[in-house]
Amino acid sequence: MNPTLDQSSLATLISSVGQCRFDRVLADTMHKLTGADHCVLVSYPAYLKHPFTLFSAGSIREPLAQECRRLYDEVFYLRDPNLGLMAAGDRKTEPRIRQVQVDEFYDQEYRHQLMERCDIREKIAFIGQSNGQPFCLNLYRVNTATRRNLDSGPLEEGGAVLASILERHIAFAGQQQVRFDLPWVMSRLQGACGQLLTARELDVGARIVLGYNSEAIALDLDISVNTVLTHRRHLYEKVGIGTQNQLFALVVEGRLPF
Repeated sequence: MNPTLDQSSLATLISSVGQCRFDRVLADTMHKLTGADHCVLVSYPAYLKHPFTLFSAGSIREPLAQECRRLYDEVFYLRDPNLGLMAAGDRKTEPRIRQVQVDEFYDQEYRHQLMERCDIREKIAFIGQSNGQPFCLNLYRVNTATRRNLDSGPLEEGGAVLASILERHIAFAGQQQVRFDLPWVMSRLQGACGQLLTARELDVGARIVLGYNSEAIALDLDISVNTVLTHRRHLYEKVGIGTQNQLFALVVEGRLPF
């Protein structure tokens, strides 16, 4: 008998909506229901040039997962084989499920960069709509000791409920900007200007984007406020900006302003 999205799981998921722990709760729930080792939630809002990945959580090593997250958001989303299902003209409200083996991906570079490097063997794409804009929950089976295939049955049975929960979290994320977590911001900074900055300047810059003041950054990194101010000045000089808003825009766009 297939596992189902029971009342206990539902209550836990719903109570974590809009919170930083939602990614781990969802990843754990999807592992129990489908056997997925890793999950990624991506939103495709019309007001942004690129999609944004709200989170990537599970068994894939954090640095690699964040690198793939950045590569997809900036480049490879245009080559996503599911992009046609998420086209602006497709307004179906019921969630759709697509399950594929990795060797079925014809785009070899896409498959290598986003799948094979992570040792992913199988994928389920759970596609829905949030406020008229598409989103996709990607569930992956990684080549681990667990050999069983992913089970899409629970998603088919409880898809409408899961889609509603994801829609609510995405809406909340858009309002509260919870997508700007530290790993995501660090990844965007590294991609845009990492070659220009020291590791400590990246640490300080990411926390500036997240809204930390100088005292909070100093406390978090165990350095002095004067050292924080020095790192911030050097960062701004190296990337050619002068304000926190410009740094924020750099992270959103994922590139230098020149």
